Amino acid sequence: MPKVFVANFLRKRADNSPRLLRLLWAIEGGLLGALGVLSRRVSPDRASATGRRLLRVLGPRLAKTRIIRRNLQIAFPEKSESEIERLVRDVWGNLGSILVEYAHLGIICNREAASRLEIERRGDSEVFKKAGKPAIFIAAHLANWEIAPGAVVWQGIPLTGIYTPIQNPRIDRILYRARAELNCGMVKREGAARQLIKELKKGVSVGLIVDQRVDVGEAVPFFGHDMNTSITPAQLALRFGCELIPVQVQRLGGTRFRVIFHEPVHPDHTITGEREKILQMTRKVNALFESWIRERPQEWICSKRRWPKDLKLPVRH
Repeated sequence: MPKVFVANFLRKRADNSPRLLRLLWAIEGGLLGALGVLSRRVSPDRASATGRRLLRVLGPRLAKTRIIRRNLQIAFPEKSESEIERLVRDVWGNLGSILVEYAHLGIICNREAASRLEIERRGDSEVFKKAGKPAIFIAAHLANWEIAPGAVVWQGIPLTGIYTPIQNPRIDRILYRARAELNCGMVKREGAARQLIKELKKGVSVGLIVDQRVDVGEAVPFFGHDMNTSITPAQLALRFGCELIPVQVQRLGGTRFRVIFHEPVHPDHTITGEREKILQMTRKVNALFESWIRERPQEWICSKRRWPKDLKLPVRH
């Protein structure tokens, strides 16, 4: 997240200078900490609206805009340049809301969850039944994805989620404290497999955000182009006989959200091999995420590269 706001040339210099890096970390941590303090002084809705307006103006001027624009151009070849630029501003605006909403996660997902979260269940999943089996919950970087684990826990389901530590230790601590308000366990992504297995054996569900490109994964179609995709959710679901449940978060306005628990993803009955089942389930998940993003592209946070650098951009007429 901090790299979103640092120009490329400055970041490269900092990578080669520990002193400059520490200075940048202090500045970034101080800014985010001050933002949290200011956010808590006003209502969640007002904070969210202010963050949206601010980054909708400032965001397009930042270095990450190049990646956001490229991802949108690849995903939506049918859109004109003006439509893409409008989406870029909207994506930045949504990110601005998310940043200030970290200070209010406890209000949104706990103290005022009844009025701020609209829960919709599709299907009859075992995990929602009393003493049901644990499940694998998966979500994408849409609306405010931090709401997804909060919505799971709010329904009385014990959950452990995976998170990627931020390089800046100051910001990492701020985000960790904010996520603690969700009342779910947290496991670092690196080396998480063993811990997740322990959680599932204890009957604790697992939550993952899996719409990004990973270095070690399988090439699975995403918006018509192969993207290195994590197959861990499908592997865990098949290994432990758990349901793989996609969770969709939609912003209804301000800090009100709809959280949709979709029907579990299963391999087709005609598929017999384990690897084939895993890949088919992963393809189904990517296709579902793609449909969500097409429905609300302005809520898709795509500030990280999804496809190979040498993938040619579609020609626009």
